[in-house]
Amino acid sequence: MKFKVVLALFAVAGLAACGPGPKNDASKPAAARPAPPISTAPEHETRGVIASVNGQVLTLDHDGATAAPLAAGRTTFQAYADVLAEAPLDPGARVTFKFRKAAEGEGWELTEMRGR
Repeated sequence: MKFKVVLALFAVAGLAACGPGPKNDASKPAAARPAPPISTAPEHETRGVIASVNGQVLTLDHDGATAAPLAAGRTTFQAYADVLAEAPLDPGARVTFKFRKAAEGEGWELTEMRGR
């Protein structure tokens, strides 16, 4: 009888010692992860036509912007949900948009887009 009690006590003590393992970055909630850096580059405005939409990446045929080193032509832009929420997204749609250099220094990101 004492053997069963001692065995039960060891089992309970063993389970109590097992606590949660070490935390890693993947287990952090999304709010705890650092947000991507926000670009402080100046905004530029131009107009164009949507060539294609692939998720949050838009390809636009545009008039260019002389203030930004962006010649007229076809360019790929990163866009976020707040910009895409109210914008026309059909290929061929004519739009006016604002953009800036991405925070990482590679490519361009849309800050505003509306139909025209």
